[in-house]
Amino acid sequence: MIRIGIASDNFRHDDRSLRYVFEWCRSQQCDTVELNTVDGEDFFEGLGFSPATSLHADGLALRREIESYGLSVSQLDCHYALHRWQSIPYMINGIKMAKALDCPCIATTDGAEVPPGMTLEQVCQRAIYHITEVLPYARSHNVGINIEPHGPLTTNLALMIRIMKHFDDPLVGVNFDTGNTFVAGHDPVAMVKELLPWIHHFHVKDVAPELKANIGKDTGIAASEVHVGEGLNAENIRLIVAHLKEKRWDGVMSLESKGEKNTLQSLEWFRGLL
Repeated sequence: MIRIGIASDNFRHDDRSLRYVFEWCRSQQCDTVELNTVDGEDFFEGLGFSPATSLHADGLALRREIESYGLSVSQLDCHYALHRWQSIPYMINGIKMAKALDCPCIATTDGAEVPPGMTLEQVCQRAIYHITEVLPYARSHNVGINIEPHGPLTTNLALMIRIMKHFDDPLVGVNFDTGNTFVAGHDPVAMVKELLPWIHHFHVKDVAPELKANIGKDTGIAASEVHVGEGLNAENIRLIVAHLKEKRWDGVMSLESKGEKNTLQSLEWFRGLL
C-alpha cells in the first residue's frame, strides 16, 4: 500500500521548527514524516528556525515526542556526498538515530558534481567503499541505507543498477526522487520500472516550468517552487503511481515542495491521485 509522508525539509524555507512540522502533520491527518538531519549542532535548529534534528540529540526523547503526535518516521535524510569521507560518520550516526526513532532507513546521495581530479568511475568506487564500511552498522541495527538520485553518479541508471547488484543486500536500496531524475534529463517513469526491485522509499517532487531550460543540465533541485501536480513532472508522477499500484508496491512516498502552502496543495493533489 502506498502511504503519504511529509518531508520536514519543506518547512525549512519558512523557517519553521520541527515541532511545528509535527503539529502540522497531525492537523492534516498525515501520520508519517521524513526528517532532515545535521551531524552536529545547527544554531538555526537551536533557535527554532529549522525543521531538522541533530544526530547527536536524545533519540529516545525525540521518539517519545514524535509518538505523542501520533506520527512515525519513514526515513532520515543523511545526505553527505558519498565520495567524501565525512559520509561514513554521517551515515553511522544516522543509523544509530534511526534505530532510536524506530525508523527503518536513512537516505544518502552523491554530490552535485564530479569533483575536480576525479572521474565518475572513481566516484562510484569511492561510494561503494564508503557504503561497504557502513553496512555492518546497518546490519547490526537493522536499518536500511537508501541511495537517492541527486548527482551525476546516482542519476545514472546503469551505475545505480551496478551499485544495487554489487551489494545485493536487502538493506541497500533506492530512495527514488521523481524531480531530480526529471531535471537530470531522464524519464522518471522508465527509471522507476528499472529500479523498482530496489526502491524502498520515494521523494515525490514536481518541477517548475521556469526550469525547463535546465532540464538535462542539472542533476537535481533542493525543492520544487510549485506544488506536486502543478509542474512539468505531474504526468510522470501520475504514471509512476499507476505503475506502483499495478505492482502493489508497499512503502512511503514523501512529498517534497517548497513551503507550507505548496506542501498543503501537494498533499491535497496527491491524496486525490491515490
